[in-house]
Amino acid sequence: MGTGIREFSSAQELLRFIDAQLTDLRKTLGDLLRVIEELRAKSELDKRIRELLLRLSKQGAGESSAESRPEIVKLGESLELVINPSPSVELRYLEDLAETINRKIAKLQAARKGVEQLAEIGLEAKLDVILVDDVPTTVFIKF
Repeated sequence: MGTGIREFSSAQELLRFIDAQLTDLRKTLGDLLRVIEELRAKSELDKRIRELLLRLSKQGAGESSAESRPEIVKLGESLELVINPSPSVELRYLEDLAETINRKIAKLQAARKGVEQLAEIGLEAKLDVILVDDVPTTVFIKF
């Protein structure tokens, strides 16, 4: 993932860059959604097994054993270490990732529409583009 400034020789080159990003993200999202579907099935099975074990052990309905909860350790400001996650915990993290990818796709599609307007007028100029997480946020036109 890139954050910084990058030079493009034309609006068409920037469109190709955005299209490549969209293609990669859509593929990643498709692969991720397949994993999520598998985890949903595992999560549902895990939930049913845990409910059965709770009934068999005669624990209260709202209680759960400490072994069934994953340990989450913060490593610095923005990194979490999840030890032995249940399928439902892993599913929650992957669904959050899918939402993040969807938001990035939407931003790229919006940026693409703006760049298409530059391409339509036949602008032939160098473009310095500020990218944040490989999404164009600002375009400097240089004649």
